[in-house]
Amino acid sequence: MMLLGITFWFFPELFTLAMFPNISDNEQAINVGIALRKNMGVGCIFIGMLLFWCQTSSKTTAQRLLFCSSFGFGLMVAGLLEVRFTGQANVPVLIIVLFTFMSIYSLFVATRRYQE
Repeated sequence: MMLLGITFWFFPELFTLAMFPNISDNEQAINVGIALRKNMGVGCIFIGMLLFWCQTSSKTTAQRLLFCSSFGFGLMVAGLLEVRFTGQANVPVLIIVLFTFMSIYSLFVATRRYQE
């Protein structure tokens, strides 16, 4: 998550133009997209830091956090797919795959039978 956030922060124009290729002639629309990508980057960094710093929490707390993360990542995937399929934006498939993996992996780790 932190790596994704850093990427959004340093390359916001790349992601904006990849998702909205028709706005390349509109400077104001590009600026709005850049601002939104940077905010998304900060949000991703925040979530990544939260997950990283909670790794030493108690088992119950960690499981709750991971269940919540799995659900949240699943909602992100649903939202990204809706935006992609309705044609509102061309969301890169790599981003959808990444969030899907994070959702499944969070659920897997949260439901492991033997955790020490």
